[in-house]
This record gives sequence, C-alpha cells and structure tokens, in this order.
Amino acid sequence: MNNKNYLGMFIVILLILFSGVLTIDPVYAAEVGGEYLQYQEPKPTASVSWFSTISYIFSLLLTFALVIGLAYFASRFLGKKLGGLSAIGSNKIVGTLSLGANRAVYIVEIAGKFLILGVTDQNISVLQEITDVEEIKKLKVEQLSVPKEQFEGVFQRQLASLQRLSQTFPSTFGAFTQNEQKQESEKR
Repeated sequence: MNNKNYLGMFIVILLILFSGVLTIDPVYAAEVGGEYLQYQEPKPTASVSWFSTISYIFSLLLTFALVIGLAYFASRFLGKKLGGLSAIGSNKIVGTLSLGANRAVYIVEIAGKFLILGVTDQNISVLQEITDVEEIKKLKVEQLSVPKEQFEGVFQRQLASLQRLSQTFPSTFGAFTQNEQKQESEKR
C-alpha cells in the first residue's frame, strides 16, 4: 500500500472515533441526582451447586489425565525415533578413554564386532578391530558385571572430600567447631 491509502485509512479511523465521542450524552454524566456516579452494593451471586463443583473437579481430572496420556505417547514416539539412533540392537559403547577436550577413544560393539574408535571434533576413525576371542569374552563379562565396588569407592571418596571441606570451612557448613566435629567422628 502506498501513503495515500494509509492516509485514507487514518482519516476513516479518526472519523469513527470522533463520531463515537460526539454521541456521548454529556447531560447524563453531569446529572447530580442520577445513578451514574453513585455507589451500588454488588448483587449477591447465586449459590454454587454441588453439581457444578463436581463437574469442575471431574473436568480438571480429565484434563490432567489427557495431559499425562499425551506426555506418555509423545515420550514413546520420541523414544522409538531417537532411541534407535543411540542403541540399535546390540550396538553399544563398551568403554571410553578421554584424551582431552573433544578427544576420546571408544570401544564399541557394532554387529557383534568390537571396534576401537578414535573420536575428535572433525573425525571418527577406526583404530583397530578386536578379534582376540579372550579379549572379547573379557569385554562381554565387563559389560554384564555391575561395577558396584567402583560406585562405592567414588561415593566414599566424595564423602571424605566433603568432610575435609567442612572441616576447612566450618562456618560455611554449620556451627560445629573442629573439636565438636572430632567428637562426632569418634562417636561413629
């Protein structure tokens, strides 16, 4: 649109606004005895019935169930679409070794073969294929065993680190003094 059309639309809008302002009855607003500017008590509303309350609660529960159902089906749909990308069948990452920022060596199982991959930002290359039967058996046994001891060791180290930190900065981690902390640790 060009400027003439905008100007014409602007004039039409102004005429509509001014015609509305001119039609207001100034006498009604200026009446002293009229009810225009006087306070009125609000009229009481009808009492709320039990049926409307129950229907409201039912609709709320139905909406909640619908949201939960949609979330469930969306997660299943996305799980099928995206889950296939990370682990197709028996394809999985067996182990990793970080070599620095954005560099790592992975041992992966793909189609029953164990491969050692070198991974960087720009490249993924096959370093070696593991063909030794004994090594493959060791890798499969390591996959099946849950490293419970490893978790407990990490947990104990982190807990000890937190205790040392709390002894270093006692005011930050509580009101105990170092003597009180030693007494607590002796009780344990």
